[in-house]
Amino acid sequence: MSRLANLGGQRRKSDIDSDDASKQSASDRITDIEELDSDSEPVESIAEALFGEVPAIANAQQGKPVKSMSGRPRNDPSQSPTPPPPVWGSQFKSSSAKEKKYAAEVPMWDSPMTRSSFGPQPLKCVSKSNKCSSVVEEDEEDEDSIFDIKPEPSMSESSHADPMANLVYTKTGSVRLTDQNVDLRKVIQHSILEVKACIAFKHGYPELVAKNSYAREILLQAAKHHKTVPIEKRMYVDDEYLSALANLINARASLFHTDIKDVAYKCAPGYFRLSHNCDAIIDRLLASHSYIFLQIFDAEGLPSPKQQKPYQGQPVVDTLYKVFFKNAKSIGSQFAQHFVDIAKNKASRPEVPIPMVAIVSTAIHATLIAKKNKAGDDFKFTGNQFCDIYTYHVALLEKI
Repeated sequence: MSRLANLGGQRRKSDIDSDDASKQSASDRITDIEELDSDSEPVESIAEALFGEVPAIANAQQGKPVKSMSGRPRNDPSQSPTPPPPVWGSQFKSSSAKEKKYAAEVPMWDSPMTRSSFGPQPLKCVSKSNKCSSVVEEDEEDEDSIFDIKPEPSMSESSHADPMANLVYTKTGSVRLTDQNVDLRKVIQHSILEVKACIAFKHGYPELVAKNSYAREILLQAAKHHKTVPIEKRMYVDDEYLSALANLINARASLFHTDIKDVAYKCAPGYFRLSHNCDAIIDRLLASHSYIFLQIFDAEGLPSPKQQKPYQGQPVVDTLYKVFFKNAKSIGSQFAQHFVDIAKNKASRPEVPIPMVAIVSTAIHATLIAKKNKAGDDFKFTGNQFCDIYTYHVALLEKI
């Protein structure tokens, strides 16, 4: 009996041991399966975890662990691969591996950004509505075309490549004769001389008759005369170029008018005996334009005109001589051929042209007005103010 009891006890003990072993092996298999499942996490869950992560700022507090929106803790930065180098121009220096990773995830730029701060990168083009943006990839060869933009040469620029046609401007944007090259200077000087001749032989105020076109025509004729083909071509194709030169010519015409006025202001007062209280004399001279005649002065110094000799008064003759005939550089001396053409008249002798006498007589009239108004010699002698007086003298001279 005792032997049977011992056998039964050993059998029960072996059964218990076998049950424990089977339970242990089953537990081990379950653990292996769980580890296998955890190691082979589905791609979708990984994507969701990465999508839910929020990049942390590089200056975040170091003592707090950063978690993603999915609640998963970040992987240890020491186990991740080496982070990429800092993005363009970043000068942030991280003090730990975690901050290096954060700095790589959050780009930082220097201010202001320069072209040397970054290499060829996608160019982000944002629409005016700021609602959407598109990214355009540019090749490395196109980088220069983005940042070094050079305008395409216009038709006018390509047509005057010859340096002869170059126009030099001052810092204020004006044009000065002495700054130009030799060929262009010759054209301008010739044009200035032609403008003075136009005032002397054609019309005292040509800007009122032909506006600004007369200066343009004179410049084109001067370029043809000197055979400066590049300058002439540029005048035809570049309106801004021609306008700048025409403004210079118009300014010289205005200076010539000032010269005529200044000479008349010096010649007239002495002959007409104008003093401080000379209103009575001026009134007599301005009445019926008596200043164009020779004068006879009475005991009180009041003038009386000689009606038989118009435009032969001393101020008229003196002003004509000093402005137009004084030296070899004067207009009358340089354009002597005009007087030869004028000599083909009934008297068969040269005559002073009507525009020349009319502009001088107008300058004497302006001088008397300035003296009466105590304005001095610093007054404008423009066609807008004295064109009516000039037209009167032209009409009167044509009748004589």
